[in-house]
Amino acid sequence: MKEFFYRPDNAWVGDVIPYYEDGEFKLFYLHGWRDNHKEGLDHGWHLLGTKDFVHYREDGACKIEGGTGHILKVDDVYHMFYCIFPEGKQFACHAVSKDLKTWEPIPEDTFGPDGEIYELADWRDPFVFWNEEEGQYWMLIAALAKGPTNRKGCTGLLSSKDLKHWEYREPLYAPNLHVGAHECPDLFRIGDWWYLIYSSYTGRFGTFYRMSQSLNGPWITPEEEAFDGRAYYAAKSASDGQKRYLFGWNPTKNDDLFGWNPPKASGKDYDTWDWGGNMIVHEIIQRPDGTLGVNVPETIDSAFTKQLTVNFEGITGDWSITDDALLCVSPYNFAGCITKEELPDLCKISAAVRFSESTQGLGFMVRAGESLDFAYYITLEPQRSRITFRGPIMQSEEGGKTFPYEVELERPFKLLPEHEYELKVFIDGTICEIYVGGEVAMSARMYDIQHGKLAMFVSQGTAEFNRVKIETPQNDKIHAKEES
Repeated sequence: MKEFFYRPDNAWVGDVIPYYEDGEFKLFYLHGWRDNHKEGLDHGWHLLGTKDFVHYREDGACKIEGGTGHILKVDDVYHMFYCIFPEGKQFACHAVSKDLKTWEPIPEDTFGPDGEIYELADWRDPFVFWNEEEGQYWMLIAALAKGPTNRKGCTGLLSSKDLKHWEYREPLYAPNLHVGAHECPDLFRIGDWWYLIYSSYTGRFGTFYRMSQSLNGPWITPEEEAFDGRAYYAAKSASDGQKRYLFGWNPTKNDDLFGWNPPKASGKDYDTWDWGGNMIVHEIIQRPDGTLGVNVPETIDSAFTKQLTVNFEGITGDWSITDDALLCVSPYNFAGCITKEELPDLCKISAAVRFSESTQGLGFMVRAGESLDFAYYITLEPQRSRITFRGPIMQSEEGGKTFPYEVELERPFKLLPEHEYELKVFIDGTICEIYVGGEVAMSARMYDIQHGKLAMFVSQGTAEFNRVKIETPQNDKIHAKEES
């Protein structure tokens, strides 16, 4: 069975470079073979077509062996800007095409950092757009600005009249926050606000955004700067003219590079996060104050329409259980209930949740066992204004002795008592995509428990779970990739 969240056969999705035209998203991406690469297989950029983020047409390799970049169309010519890494150096490159499939590189347009404004090191992931105010093109690029500390990561800036000759300018954004370059820069406007997106793997790991009412700044850091958590990276955006979407990847875990995996944990849940995985698409939401959130795209949400029978039974605590509603009052204890049915490998779990002011925690246990400890925990923690994801070992004595941290994944979110929040969880094999309140996302992976049930829980408080559903796609055809 094909995975619902796209990845190519025997390979993985790296950075996505989205472009929209004629009612279809043209998704270029870096094709990661890893150990499956064989003689004659193409590295570099590959192309997908999709209208709904559910069905994909594979158009194959672009014969461009390079790193992340950008696509724009000028008159009838498509321009690809990308990067290469010869002998430890980094350069921006230019290619052109008439059809988005056959590309002709322009070697004389290749260039690197200047060594004066920018260090002669990082120089990758170019993003090019027409600046109407200046009447010329701007290029944003992941770079290192000259400076007295190692916190030189920046969004570099160049300008050009002809897409061939570029003038080095002072960085668009150089806050001295990150040791590494601001990867995969992206820029767009919604209403009165400009938004700058970049990814970083030093300091805090993730895809972040800044906002400004002018391209000249200042670039404001919102209260929550990230679109997702640790398991989502290198995201770039594209709009269909009505909605804007964010395209990133949920990484796999195939190695224990640093020996941090607990000796008694025989699985992969605590392995090292890899580069690349499955493509995950979020819809970008602009709030009234201009800040951004993300939600599941409607086309993905509506693909899950076959509702399964769900029967809950209480395990601990006093539960009031009706057809699609669960209520538990447990002010001093942990309480949980569980389904009689196993969760499918591919499904959507949804519920509208509400809790009392004193509630310490509530949420879902995914792939739970009858004892309600061996499971993956998705927890709303109102007192700490966050959503968390924890694996099963964290509930064991071994977990308490092993880990120097309290939680595996978390997302900040202000949770108000007596307010209803919609919680949606999409499961696809090892992939777990979590959406809360239509504006916060958290990606995760689940390797070591492959089967189990759905459980609901409340810890020291009162909670309601209404409109509880487990849904699957109508048929397996949803997995089939379109032929090119």
